[in-house]
Amino acid sequence: MNEADTKFDIDALFTQIAEESEQGTDLVLDWHFDLRSDDAELLETLANELEDEFIIHLQAQMTQTDDSGVVTEGPPILTLVRSEMLDADEVKAIAARMQAIADERGLIYEGVSCYDPIDDEEMYGWMSPEDACVRLQHMTEAGLELDAELPWTFLVSTQNGDVIKPLFDEMNANGFDDIDGFDEPDEDGEFAVCIYMLARNNETELTATATKITEIANRFGGELHGIQFFTREDIEMLFGDDDDDEDE
Repeated sequence: MNEADTKFDIDALFTQIAEESEQGTDLVLDWHFDLRSDDAELLETLANELEDEFIIHLQAQMTQTDDSGVVTEGPPILTLVRSEMLDADEVKAIAARMQAIADERGLIYEGVSCYDPIDDEEMYGWMSPEDACVRLQHMTEAGLELDAELPWTFLVSTQNGDVIKPLFDEMNANGFDDIDGFDEPDEDGEFAVCIYMLARNNETELTATATKITEIANRFGGELHGIQFFTREDIEMLFGDDDDDEDE
């Protein structure tokens, strides 16, 4: 007997949720409704119409991987997200609406998926290399194409403020040329070097870069505190600018 396709069999999806959760189905989840089209403008028009009702993720270019591992270019995808507690009838109603919109506008409705919501600490906190790779996997599942441009930020910390300048210089000498070195400790007495780069949605490259930065940091008694997918501007907005940093 074929296994139920939970993207379209919503009763089966709720059965799966109930089996996997100790709380049953009374959960706040991120509900993803996916629509595809070869015409990105059709998806963009729909996204603009529904932006007050849904969280919008529009990917103009996608990649697809078949069962044999062959990667090909796929059509654009629009993901409409509801982050709330929904029952089966409510999900069915949204799914029926998405199917009707697809039929009316010549789109392809690709069903619904649900995920645990990401809390602020998980979203904005510093991640280990392993957790950062898992985040990349989630981004890919949500529609970010493999090798798409993505900012990476690495935070190196140490309890010895005297090593900040030589650590900064050594990172610079190893090709990390967009850096902030902070010569004032935080509330935990930690000094930091922040390394920024424009990189890609690529787990192998992320792991290799994290390993290299860790090796350099360890030579100066520091450690890789964590990774985030932030730009310099994101960091300044979230954590505040510091006037006492070294020139990058």
